[in-house]
Amino acid sequence: MTDPYDPPRPRDYALQEELDSLHEQEREGHETPKEQRREELLERRLHVDEHGAEVREHREQNREADQQDEEERARHRH
Repeated sequence: MTDPYDPPRPRDYALQEELDSLHEQEREGHETPKEQRREELLERRLHVDEHGAEVREHREQNREADQQDEEERARHRH
């Protein structure tokens, strides 16, 4: 999982700002079908971005663990 204290990436910030604006229009009853589709698209993009960040973080943790395991095996061989 990504660190909630990490600053959002600029793209995520821009998408979230637009999404917030669309949510506000929806609450006020001014949302058009085109804006509704755009809102759904932005929500999917943000979700995909979050999932991608989590996958990258998990892979990095696995690489670090593999490297530590290899170093431990190398120490035992000597």
